[in-house]
Amino acid sequence: MKHLRWQASIAILGLLLALGLLAGQTRIVTVTEVPVLGSGTYREALIGSPRALNPLLGHFNPVDRDLNRLIFSGLTRFDSAGRPVADLANWFVSADQLTYTFILKPDLTWHDGEPLTAEDVAFTVGLMQAENYPGPEDLKRLWQSITVAISGTQTVVFTLPEPFAPFLDYTDFGVVPRHHLEGVAAAQLPQAAFNLQPVGSGPWMFDGWEASNGQVTGLKLKAFPAYHGQKPILSGLEFRFYPDGASALAAYRNGDVLGVSRISGSELSPALQLPNLRLYTALEPAYTLIFLNLRDETLPFLKEKRVRQALSLGLNRSAMVSDLLDGQAVPANSPVVPGSWAYNQDLPKPRYDPAEAARLLDSAGWLLPPDAFPGSADYVRQKDGAPMRFTLLAPNDPTHLALAEAARATWAALGVAVDVAPVDAAAIRSQYLEPRAFQAALVDFSLAGTPDPDPYPLWHQTQVESGQNYAGWDDRLSSQLLEQARITLDLAQRARLYQQFQSRFADQVPALLLYYPVYNYAVDARVGGVTLGPLTEASDRFAGLSNWSLVTRRLVVEQATPTP
Repeated sequence: MKHLRWQASIAILGLLLALGLLAGQTRIVTVTEVPVLGSGTYREALIGSPRALNPLLGHFNPVDRDLNRLIFSGLTRFDSAGRPVADLANWFVSADQLTYTFILKPDLTWHDGEPLTAEDVAFTVGLMQAENYPGPEDLKRLWQSITVAISGTQTVVFTLPEPFAPFLDYTDFGVVPRHHLEGVAAAQLPQAAFNLQPVGSGPWMFDGWEASNGQVTGLKLKAFPAYHGQKPILSGLEFRFYPDGASALAAYRNGDVLGVSRISGSELSPALQLPNLRLYTALEPAYTLIFLNLRDETLPFLKEKRVRQALSLGLNRSAMVSDLLDGQAVPANSPVVPGSWAYNQDLPKPRYDPAEAARLLDSAGWLLPPDAFPGSADYVRQKDGAPMRFTLLAPNDPTHLALAEAARATWAALGVAVDVAPVDAAAIRSQYLEPRAFQAALVDFSLAGTPDPDPYPLWHQTQVESGQNYAGWDDRLSSQLLEQARITLDLAQRARLYQQFQSRFADQVPALLLYYPVYNYAVDARVGGVTLGPLTEASDRFAGLSNWSLVTRRLVVEQATPTP
């Protein structure tokens, strides 16, 4: 009995000790919402309609590029700064920078369960190399210069004729399955049945079309369970096609979709009034500029750096953006778009300084007549009896004409006479830029789909005569920087070379950069995990799609902490 009483005493003491410890603790309860994996369908309104769900054909249609981005995978993909990272394959480069060896990741499969091999990669490149390939001509020429070899089922080797650092920019092409397209000639790709029921290796697989009254109205995708990368949280995607932004935004108001692929122009103000619609904004991979024809012998003043600097200082870019573009742009200071790994953060911001512009023109010997006054017909600067006058071509639409008129007005205040000439936007390249039949031209230039910022095609001196160096800028120092960057694989060194080029560009002012347009993407607040980083094209809005969610569950976590 004494022994039992002793055990009972120990038990009572232990209970009292436990109660004492509990009394000295605080219980913290945390409630969080966590996504439910494999649940929820996101629906988005796309402006436009698909033509072919085939990555070899989608270069000219934004809707195709959006959908192909989800269905197909490339050897590489690009991060938010435009740097290449592995997708289907890892790679290494030979010491002479001529051979790129890609090794496919193990156990890759197509959506139909067939293995994805090096044969599929070589087959895809072979279609792009075909003389009758209906894709971009420059893309075909590049691949025709490259030798392709395969080793076993996992290795593909590309041999280049000369070092070309931007080559990785071209390895993100969507790989297509040989077993579905073998026997289809490149010229017949647009008619292939494959384009209506595609089989890819991306995170999302084709799940059917939606139609109404004989017209295709939408597309359904479902998550691919064997995807080689990060698995998406959502179980499905649905896309509805609309002819314009107004009808797409109306579809959101009606509850038909949860997102709108682009909000622009007249849709921006009403979109901002919708309390549950969140807008995500990024700079588009594009810029608007005024090309100056530096080789026009009738305009000797354009060859003078101080004159070009004055013309740039005489542009009120901020007013253009706020008054004519509804704030949907950012004044531009570089031909490399901010957000790129190559962008020079130290460049000065563009400024409007008419007093400094006038001083530069005076110092260059372009003087106003003594008795002229602003607004008069003779208020035009002259040098050796020649007036400072030129013609500015502008696309014949209200926005571009208003921009051209704004430039004309601020330049007129400096004594620079400019005549604005409206032209067909579709013809400005073929009829004016390529034959160099212009004095100045207001142009939108897109970099979409080219993550590598290589400015060589537009500004290298070898492109003056027949390339895209429409300004005719023949600057040896800049060309040397661009040449060296093209054969330098080290990304940090390439960035330094491009930053030096941008500084030289800002000093020499071979063209007048105006602004970078802004891209607005709209998604309902119920969709979680949405982010928008820098864009190399609009379909990059889906870069973080694997983290999006619609269905969540409540997670309760209880934690004890000592009370001080």
